[in-house]
Amino acid sequence: MLLPIEPEEIIDLAFVENLCWKMLVEGATNRKSALHQAVISTAKDNLAFMRTVVLRRVDADTRKIYLHTDNRSKKMEDIERNGHLSWLVYDQSLRSQIRLSGKTIVHHLDDLCAEQWSKTGHHSRRYYMTDQPPSTSLEQPSTGLNDALTAFDYTMEESEVGFQHFIVVETCIDWMEWYYTHSKGNRRAGFTYMNGSVSSATWLMP
Repeated sequence: MLLPIEPEEIIDLAFVENLCWKMLVEGATNRKSALHQAVISTAKDNLAFMRTVVLRRVDADTRKIYLHTDNRSKKMEDIERNGHLSWLVYDQSLRSQIRLSGKTIVHHLDDLCAEQWSKTGHHSRRYYMTDQPPSTSLEQPSTGLNDALTAFDYTMEESEVGFQHFIVVETCIDWMEWYYTHSKGNRRAGFTYMNGSVSSATWLMP
């Protein structure tokens, strides 16, 4: 578990950049982390649409982050149209907000998608097994799950039918900003990336 840092520990920009990626890795690997759930933003017709997703995977070496979703979801229309995604994570205990953005790569029925699907638990797979896609209009409140899915009455083999709807969205980060709050004074820093490496880093006015 990461511990809150104090202002005197903020040594330089390299320290901050490394810290941000440590926090993101923690968010992806620790379900109890506040960073495990992130907000993403897509654009459509000059309007922004935000959603909460689970931060599924982080590759700090290549500066890539990942989410899982259903290929029938509305967000996929935006992602495929624009090829870009913005992220926001926040952890009050770490006094840190991290914003990121970058180009997207959609993985469907490929090796990475299959690898991540194999790690998806029995209980979670049911949402990819529904007959109706997300955002379908309903006449009354409903989970959208049939009796078998509600009762988890299906085998792992039977759940494989959901793989056709399973998507992994990879975001290749080209911009990141860190905002730190403290009673002794806030801090802010920005970073840009090119081909997975830092191309610029600067302190910013909080």
